[in-house]
Amino acid sequence: MKWQDKYRDKLITAKEAAGLITSGSDVIFAMMDQPKDIMVETANRAGELENVTLTSHWVEDFPFLHPSQYPEMEKAFRIVDPMTLRTTREEIRNKKIDWQPTVFGLSNGERQQDPGRGRLYHYKDIFYFKLTPPDENGRCSFGPHPWYTPTVCRTARVKVAEIDPRLTWVHGEYVNIDDIDYLVEAPDEADLRGKEILGMTPSDEEWELSQVIGANAASLVNDGDTVQIGVGTAAEAIMGFMAEKNDLGIDSEVIYSQTIDLVKRGVITGKYKTHDTGQVTAANLQLYGYDNPISIESREYVRDNPAFLFRDISTQCSVPRIAAQENMVAINNILTVDLLGQVVITHLGSTPITGPGGQVDFCVGAHYSKGGRSISMLKSTALDGKVSRIVPKFDAGTVIMIPMVYLDYLVTEYGIANLDCKSRRERAEAVISVAHPDFRDELRQAAKEMFYP
Repeated sequence: MKWQDKYRDKLITAKEAAGLITSGSDVIFAMMDQPKDIMVETANRAGELENVTLTSHWVEDFPFLHPSQYPEMEKAFRIVDPMTLRTTREEIRNKKIDWQPTVFGLSNGERQQDPGRGRLYHYKDIFYFKLTPPDENGRCSFGPHPWYTPTVCRTARVKVAEIDPRLTWVHGEYVNIDDIDYLVEAPDEADLRGKEILGMTPSDEEWELSQVIGANAASLVNDGDTVQIGVGTAAEAIMGFMAEKNDLGIDSEVIYSQTIDLVKRGVITGKYKTHDTGQVTAANLQLYGYDNPISIESREYVRDNPAFLFRDISTQCSVPRIAAQENMVAINNILTVDLLGQVVITHLGSTPITGPGGQVDFCVGAHYSKGGRSISMLKSTALDGKVSRIVPKFDAGTVIMIPMVYLDYLVTEYGIANLDCKSRRERAEAVISVAHPDFRDELRQAAKEMFYP
């Protein structure tokens, strides 16, 4: 039987796809390239269902994410949120949605074969996601935003793929039509196509300040290094200061249009990468807006381009694999730090506002890489300069995701602090040296009381 015949036999509508869900089902949606029409139809079934678990990283907004506003949704659906974003933060604060974090490097599906392990992404009843149209052999690409889709596709009981010709074919991981249970053809309506935005375009003021932080951090990157750059304004700003570097490699969760720019200019060659030599490897092409010219140009550049490999996030964030990459430099944003060098990356107070993602994996992996470094970037103040992000110590209940022993280089707009193998007093002095000048005296007084006789 030809794949074209199998394709036709597997076609159903978005409404029929949502109709596969029964009460008590455990359902997961793709993180990016979400089949929005199916998700809307799922929400429409709230009156028919009970106790359905829905898991995703919620980059799009749906009624079932707002149980305080739509009580019928709370009875029908339990929402699992591993990475709090704009769509779920309010209900997380209301405690209507529970936060269930993980590190990406452990989510490869192999660990989850043990029924005693948690199964945040794997072995679900139904998985809804998007694919490119098949090639002449019936093989589909996951596109330039695969995140966890390839491994989840291998473990889900029922796989429902929306075929979207707007999705860009890329090199990396693929799936055959034979391995998909049902197919839905993507709608033409623009508001049902789904978005690919993760994060927000920064204000001009924030971007300007981030340039200073980026310039400081760029001084720690050497020719021939392999670099991971996380999501966030300060981390993204570093790329503007890489133009004079030579033969950089990229091995990351995320790449950007600026990454592609540096490939075109010959700055990023991957010549000295220990593995995947000569290739840019990532789990997501981060773009801000689907139809703007930069996004279109970036997608076209990676289309069927063997210089770019897009793979499952568990592969990209595997600590042993990261550690095996020599001269691996992990560059990430953090939210706040104390004088010991303990780092908060996911919470404001006791409220989660994001997830650890792969930041912990890359931070740890870079430490074990031969010649590796971990760079943590921090805007020194918040609330228009009224509050220091560098604090003497954290309040009880603060969630510390990166322990003090893994804070390597701390970079702010006021300089670079090297925390490697320093005593408590030395760590405090180094951290204070990159704090905002308005807060240094009170931080020094706190350090004196905490660490001196």
